[in-house]
Amino acid sequence: MTIDRSVAARLKDRSPAWRLGASTTAAIGIVLTAWALSLDVVEASNHGFFGDAATYYMLGHSLADDLDFEYQREDLVRVWREYPGGPEGVFLKRGKGSHIFFAKSFIYPLLAAPFIKVFGTNGFMVFHALLMTLCFACAYAYLAARSHPVAALIFALAFVFVSVAPVYMVQIAPDFFNFAIVLFAFFFWCYKEVAGPPPEGRERSWRTRWLLSPRSDVVAAALLGAAMFSKPTQIMLIAPLVVSALLRRQWWRGFKIGSVFAAVVIALFAINTVVTGDWNYQGGERKTFLGAGDGTFTGGFPYQNDASTFDSVGSARVGGGSFGVLFTRDALLEVFPHNLGYFMFGRHTGFAIYFFPGVMAVLLFLAATRDRAMWQWLTFAAGAGSAIVLLLYMPFTYSGGGGPVGNRYFLGSYGVFLFLVPPLQTAVGGLIAMAMSALFVAPILSNPFFASTHPYEHSKTGVFRWLPTELTMVNDLPINTGPSSRFRQPLGGTPPVLAYFIDDNVFNREGDAFWVKGESSADILLRARIQPEANAAGVEVSRSLRIEKLTAILETGPKPNRIVISTGGDRKIVDMAPSSQQTVELEMPHGMPYKYDPRFPTNYVYMVSISSSTGFVPMFENGANDSRFLGVMVRLIPTYGDQE
Repeated sequence: MTIDRSVAARLKDRSPAWRLGASTTAAIGIVLTAWALSLDVVEASNHGFFGDAATYYMLGHSLADDLDFEYQREDLVRVWREYPGGPEGVFLKRGKGSHIFFAKSFIYPLLAAPFIKVFGTNGFMVFHALLMTLCFACAYAYLAARSHPVAALIFALAFVFVSVAPVYMVQIAPDFFNFAIVLFAFFFWCYKEVAGPPPEGRERSWRTRWLLSPRSDVVAAALLGAAMFSKPTQIMLIAPLVVSALLRRQWWRGFKIGSVFAAVVIALFAINTVVTGDWNYQGGERKTFLGAGDGTFTGGFPYQNDASTFDSVGSARVGGGSFGVLFTRDALLEVFPHNLGYFMFGRHTGFAIYFFPGVMAVLLFLAATRDRAMWQWLTFAAGAGSAIVLLLYMPFTYSGGGGPVGNRYFLGSYGVFLFLVPPLQTAVGGLIAMAMSALFVAPILSNPFFASTHPYEHSKTGVFRWLPTELTMVNDLPINTGPSSRFRQPLGGTPPVLAYFIDDNVFNREGDAFWVKGESSADILLRARIQPEANAAGVEVSRSLRIEKLTAILETGPKPNRIVISTGGDRKIVDMAPSSQQTVELEMPHGMPYKYDPRFPTNYVYMVSISSSTGFVPMFENGANDSRFLGVMVRLIPTYGDQE
């Protein structure tokens, strides 16, 4: 039987598109592979680890070189051959037989292990280069199936490369891997929906047999099972595949998809149980280890010397999610509504800020009223549902903890939004997505290693100053990874209120006061402390405090100045004469409740903005050895009230 003429004509029309896609993919693959092989990973990462990199580095090398999951002394020795500071931040847990295992998912380092075996630590980057190349290939192939080739090319480039995703490509962590395998999974499921029915005939290519047939659903389900094992909050992503089959009354197809997904998840957790003795790789007796302690725990790593054991060093850690936190009035009625806004437009985590091509995909989908299929609505629901699950389960650390760039926990779900894009006849949509996204991510893409180790720098200037700071994540804002002089700084009050200096427009604290930079506006996050006191039975309890009023004592330099102070609940404009002092009192809003762990009392968090219209340099005014451009000196003293 010969191929239908209309199908043959359609395939012929596609040949230029496929040549464009193949040549561009090859070029991208060559450049990325050359980059991965020539890069000095240790030098680029400033000879140290950040985030969870130490755990995945050690587990990847353990799998590649020792063929095991266990933490042993040789694993520790191996780190010092490349990283002189040791495995800072490594997560370990006690497993069966008192053996120590790495307390992270093994699927990412397991798949990276062959590349590590061949290329050493650069093998992580080679693996990521391959994943990125395939991500572009899948994005272009899906879009080109029903769009103009140039329009498909531009949007694919914008979606994959002009977002926060490339920042995670340079990190030794599973976040980019999660993004890639979810995108691959939805490509295997969605491609047949846009490419048309397979041609009939005896000569059927691999593409015809797999991509254009229900067999590809099996691959998609298996990949989503691996994604769910790597990041359980991605469990919602299997729903579109199963529900779509059931709505079409394809019962066996839906059963098969669900069964393959469940089988992969169960198998991976079963392997973890057999190897470590616990199904939960982050559960049980889990600790993190740093080279130096801070008074609350002892520094060092197990097996570093005879005195360093799992029990004697390290700090106990629990995961960032808690159903005990979820089912509280504050989390549901106050935190969740604010988190919805932060999730979309937050200064450090906003979806529209760090993943704007995904927003553009949604807008194009909603505008294309004639090209919206049920499977796309289900995909949209799954992406939105993943966000809701994340915000509900991890209301105080939904971006991934540790002050990441953007929302690393949602990076895995970002790829599904590509498949909402309708047929594109012009490159306008892709160009808009590229231009708008570049306004935010270009600074971090220009040096992704620096952005990874200094995730707080890019958000201090430019358009980021217009965006709201995520008060619900005070302990996981990127500023917490910077110099200690910039966060948790005690100011006035009894007990002293804690300040977080979000930008560089505040100079370091001087006692309980600080200078705001001249001709600048500074954002300062304030966190009310917990007041310990004895109850009627003489037992010490903790009392949550709120800031009802804020007293600001202002002192200006040798020039007249206009100071504007805003608390969200009050705003004062103060005109000051040269070398004068004034005191103003401001009303405070209710405050954002912060309760990371159900065992701890609630903190209340506030944002204060202070601007100075003029400034002076002491070196030029009075000959002092001070070259700072100073605006106004500020003392902030809270008036506390009890929790309502």
